[in-house]
Amino acid sequence: MRQLNLFHGSGLRAWTARGGLGISRARQVRPQQPWNIKQASPPRTMSTSHDPTSTPKPTSTQTSTPESTCNMHIAHRNKANWAQPDQNVPEYVRPTKRLPTELLTLAIETSCDDTCVALLQSYESTENLKNKPEMVAHLLFNKKITSDQRQFGGVHPAVAVEWHQRHLATLVQEAIQSLPEAGPSGNQSYQTMRKPKQHIKPDLIAVTRGPGMPTSLATGMEVAKGLALAWGIPIVGVHHMQAHALTPQLVEALDRSAGPSLASSPWAQRQQPEQQAASKKQEEAEHPSLDYPYLNLLVSGGHTQLVYSVSLTSHLIQCTTDNIALGDMLDKAARKILPASVLESGQNVMYAAALERFAFPRFPAGADEREYNFEYTPPATRAAEIEQHSSPYGWHLSPPLYASRKMEYNFTGLGSQAQRIADTLDKFSSYENARDQVLSREDSPESDNASYLAPSVNSDDSSAPRLSPALEEKDQIEQRRYLARAVMQLAFEHLASRIVMVLQQQAKHAGEAQKVKTLVVSGGVASNQFLRHVLRRVLEVRGFGHIRIMAPPVNLCTDNAAMIAWTGSEMYRAGWVSKLDMLPIKKWSMSSTGEQGGILGTDQKPFYVRR
Repeated sequence: MRQLNLFHGSGLRAWTARGGLGISRARQVRPQQPWNIKQASPPRTMSTSHDPTSTPKPTSTQTSTPESTCNMHIAHRNKANWAQPDQNVPEYVRPTKRLPTELLTLAIETSCDDTCVALLQSYESTENLKNKPEMVAHLLFNKKITSDQRQFGGVHPAVAVEWHQRHLATLVQEAIQSLPEAGPSGNQSYQTMRKPKQHIKPDLIAVTRGPGMPTSLATGMEVAKGLALAWGIPIVGVHHMQAHALTPQLVEALDRSAGPSLASSPWAQRQQPEQQAASKKQEEAEHPSLDYPYLNLLVSGGHTQLVYSVSLTSHLIQCTTDNIALGDMLDKAARKILPASVLESGQNVMYAAALERFAFPRFPAGADEREYNFEYTPPATRAAEIEQHSSPYGWHLSPPLYASRKMEYNFTGLGSQAQRIADTLDKFSSYENARDQVLSREDSPESDNASYLAPSVNSDDSSAPRLSPALEEKDQIEQRRYLARAVMQLAFEHLASRIVMVLQQQAKHAGEAQKVKTLVVSGGVASNQFLRHVLRRVLEVRGFGHIRIMAPPVNLCTDNAAMIAWTGSEMYRAGWVSKLDMLPIKKWSMSSTGEQGGILGTDQKPFYVRR
């Protein structure tokens, strides 16, 4: 059974990388779609040296590879006739040329407050020669230590750096002990200090280069450079959001390994062996391959982007936010909505995850969204989608950008509304004013006679019932739960609305080869089961139930070094490495048509060199 959480009603599979911080508001007036690209970029010329002292040199005779051709093809397209029948697959959709190399990759991730190290072994399977080769991966080591930032209510950069400096070397030492033992010849091996046995040294070092907090990134990069120098092996600086986007590929590669998969979802594990075999057979029959192009929804604490991905390093941003990311908005709203007892009992600053648990207390831990009844009715039309949300408690919420079809995400207004309502609940939570703002248990939305709010502050009705302190607390919690669910619902429907717009536009103007049949959801917020449920249900009622939605298992949605190892290996197989003089990149857009040049950079400032 494949470990990806695959949602019913799907189509062709596809994979990739995307993500970055996005472009300015001015560049977002028109979505970056292939048919909107007007300005051609000069061809890329990259240095082929891995010497850290070398510099990129222009050349007129550089051989064009499928990957570089893919990027140039997108840049030089003046017009894409999506409506024409696709007799030949467009060049920019062709898969990247891969080097059939078995790789042992040690990876480091320190972009924020998580210190992560992983050891990944990957290779191409040759068992089935009739089909194209498939990647197989074994995760030999994967560990994360998260800094305690509760006293700050968020991530403090100085504390994060100190945490990395304290724990990174220890994690690397643990990972080294997991390296495979060398054979009798002892080639490409070394001896560890703790064990007298010879171990195979890694083939590659992968490390997060950006986007992220520069000081945290620099800590991991310096350790990675030292390891690369000591072992005499290449290093690849990885785009953090590209790694999130490629996580589903990692999951499938892990699933193909002979051993048990750490990526198997609890929902898949609960299926009987006969069900697993039948599900796998049906999926392979319906979805024989995972090819470009596809849509990737990247949602985390620092990014919210909808990306159209055409290859490993070529991506077009369809929709992004230039103010607050979805995860950040949910974190801030959660700190206001969650009761003090819930905040105090938390073990970390992942407030958005706590908000989901608080909103759906009966959702079983480790369950799949298909196993739970969220009692959610999706909006069947755009008109229903932008209606004001009226609560039974008297307050209202306006959907984001309800008066605009602009291709952008905006969560600022929704977050502010939620915080103001939560502040009101705090203000009138005393015993004397409880009857003025909170419904009694008998008049709550769950009861049959719930038809009115408790008397207002100006009411002179002395006969109005007062709530006991015990009832006040219960009613406060119920109203906070309702607010948490409402905020998440409107935010997630806002995400789905722009996905529907892109799919509607493609249905009218794109040829079959350019239409996406898969939506990949990745990033920390992708672990939210209610988000997955809303996306699936909205696409179903809006006529896109055939779109396949894929999301990694929850443990691989948040930051981890396994995804860095996988992405670094894929970039290396595509022929790209980093120089030892590379520096952290705080903001790094994935857009191939952006000013930074996307994943690979520009001629003047390349982020990779040819190996």
